[in-house]
Amino acid sequence: MLHPKVYPLIFTDLDGTLLNHDTYSASPADALIKHLHDSEIARVIPVTSKTQTELSWLNRSIPFGNSVQIAENGSIVCAPFGFPFSEKPVSEILILGVPYPAILAAVAALPSPLRQHVNGFNYMDAAKVAQLTGLSPNDAQRAKERQATEPFLWSGTENDMDALKQHMTQAGIQVQQGGRFFHFTGRATKEQAMQRVVAAYRQRQPDSSIVTIALGDGPNDLKMIEAADYGVIIPNTEGAAIKSALPTVHTAEKPGPEGWALSVSQILQKLGLL
Repeated sequence: MLHPKVYPLIFTDLDGTLLNHDTYSASPADALIKHLHDSEIARVIPVTSKTQTELSWLNRSIPFGNSVQIAENGSIVCAPFGFPFSEKPVSEILILGVPYPAILAAVAALPSPLRQHVNGFNYMDAAKVAQLTGLSPNDAQRAKERQATEPFLWSGTENDMDALKQHMTQAGIQVQQGGRFFHFTGRATKEQAMQRVVAAYRQRQPDSSIVTIALGDGPNDLKMIEAADYGVIIPNTEGAAIKSALPTVHTAEKPGPEGWALSVSQILQKLGLL
């Protein structure tokens, strides 16, 4: 009896995980990604707060290939032609969250004592976003082209944040904490988007044994990491910002793309693929 081919899907956060937190470089992980895709050993799927426009541009330097890409913290799934939920000859955009105009309307409707503490991308020009993120002006403009989430800076107290969450929940919007910013999102999460993509791959490749690997560094990555067959917490230079007691999760030995490449290599070696 033939055993099904093991095919790993590697779901990865970007900033602070696959990309160096300060330089945005993916080296040396980018060389490993190219090898995995060229040899068809595994598929690397970005799962990020970045926009679809940013991911399209990033694909020029990091060889994700013709892969599903998950943008805006799980709210947007960009599926190439041929996927079960993509039958069009161009990429299908699946919105799992709340459309951007509805998020902005909910923010505008906040009571002024809360509204004054919210400074979102929509209210910043590209120069301000570039200053806060370290992105180039062009990259900052791409970061502003949002479809279903709104990153924002918060200046209020913890009690104010509790009140903010209550108001936004009534509009069907939740607050997630990322590495640099808070984010207004719908109820879609990175974990849910990962599960949707895994189901599509299993439908597309019924003769493969799909194995999931998930890597991240922030609080909004943890459920995705814990839902994977192999979860990896990427530390920053001060140590890991999140923890898990699950035996399927470990913390990488190094931060950023170095820790990413080392951990992924070790898992693939364990699976007999490298």
